[in-house]
Amino acid sequence: MENLGEFIVNHWLLWTIFFVLLGMIVATTISNQLSGAATLSTAQAITLVNQKKGVFVDVRAASEFEKAHIADSVNLPASSLQEGMSAIKDKQKPVIIISANGQGTLPIAKKLQENGFSEVYILKGGIHTWKEAKLPLFS
Repeated sequence: MENLGEFIVNHWLLWTIFFVLLGMIVATTISNQLSGAATLSTAQAITLVNQKKGVFVDVRAASEFEKAHIADSVNLPASSLQEGMSAIKDKQKPVIIISANGQGTLPIAKKLQENGFSEVYILKGGIHTWKEAKLPLFS
């Protein structure tokens, strides 16, 4: 413990990287909490769809959606989000947003909430984690 100061001085680059990464993790966590859109695992998403009749909303491009998608999911590409929201009839049902890898979905979640959707969730890891869990996909 008496050499901690010397270690910090000699390895200042490692400490800088550590604190930058720590700051990024904390910022992401706080941003997710403030957005009002919780992230769900695949098991939690399936439970929500089965118990509360939730809807999977796939925000990937139509070409990616056609290659592989979750059964009964609605394709609502991020590029045409505003126009496509009418495809979801009941705004009181839970909506689970699916992207390719779970990234970049916070703005979409906020937009859905602004347009009256009461329960908005994000599938953690996107379609990638769905595939890793060996859950069925349709084309």
